Amino acid sequence: MPMNIHERMQAFWAGERPDQIPLTIYGFFCGDWVKEKDPAWLALFEAGLAPFHCVGMTHEPVTGVEWFNDSFEKDGATWRRDGQRTPVGEITTLSKAGWRQEYWLKTAADYRVMTWIVNHRDVQPMYQYWAELQRDMAPYAVLAPSVFRTPIQEILVDMVGLENFAVHLYDFEAEMLELYQAMLAKFRRRVEIVAAGPGRYVSCLENFTAETMGPDRYRQFILPVYRELFPMLHQAGKIVGVHYDGKLASCRDAIAEAPVDLIESLTGPPEGDMTYDQCRAAWPDKLFWANLNVSDYQLPPKQLKARVHELVAQAGPDGTKLAFEVSEDLPRNWRESIPVVMEALAETRRK
Repeated sequence: MPMNIHERMQAFWAGERPDQIPLTIYGFFCGDWVKEKDPAWLALFEAGLAPFHCVGMTHEPVTGVEWFNDSFEKDGATWRRDGQRTPVGEITTLSKAGWRQEYWLKTAADYRVMTWIVNHRDVQPMYQYWAELQRDMAPYAVLAPSVFRTPIQEILVDMVGLENFAVHLYDFEAEMLELYQAMLAKFRRRVEIVAAGPGRYVSCLENFTAETMGPDRYRQFILPVYRELFPMLHQAGKIVGVHYDGKLASCRDAIAEAPVDLIESLTGPPEGDMTYDQCRAAWPDKLFWANLNVSDYQLPPKQLKARVHELVAQAGPDGTKLAFEVSEDLPRNWRESIPVVMEALAETRRK
């Protein structure tokens, strides 16, 4: 009898062979967060595709912060400024049509304000949210608790932005390190809460790409956090995965040292810079939750199917340690292309 998606994912996370290599898609691509009603999506879910949702397990209120915002029209677009006002100053961020144009941290003073905010953040468990989702989610949905990002990745991705990160490492090194230490204390508490909570697979949503960090900074800021805290998750019986969706070659050896079980959103060239066979040679024991290149979905059906078979042969020829997902972009032709990918993966079904 064929496995359902939960049985397939449990086998994948355990490093065992499911009846066929599973395929998931980030739930926000599918619309309704709880129960998708679109017949086209429902048909795919019933055929084995699974919407995947990362779930925050903490509530993190901050005492002493006043939020403010305003919107305005400029150049035919809606702009929005959000701010946080504290006893030691205020910080703001600016977005245009929902896209970030100006990040929270721009000056040394901004770092001091953000450090104050982080120090006044109270990280509390929110296990009831998981229970509510388990009750309400559709049977084909897959949930995973998340610890969000490690401190340096949160600073880079959410607070500073790629353009200014390297400059700030030089200009505001002391302020960045002070913020990093404050955030590390809160991240440690978040991991403790997730370790004590439900769920087998734990997602660390790093959004990591190696050219923004390099191996030296990886070993300075990321690897020590993994080594200190991920064993806590392992001791609780969790499988730990990191969202590495970019170029990884420059940090290949450092990643091999990391105590992570799974690399999620692993993407080959041209978005990434390592083929799947290079990834498997570099990290033979790690699970790959792989993301097909966006361009692959535009291939004619026969070529797309052959491409999937090629990638399986590179990364998981024995049917283990490999799953696929749609995690970086929704193909414009998803109604036609995703079923082809599913057909190709169905051909990996154990006979």
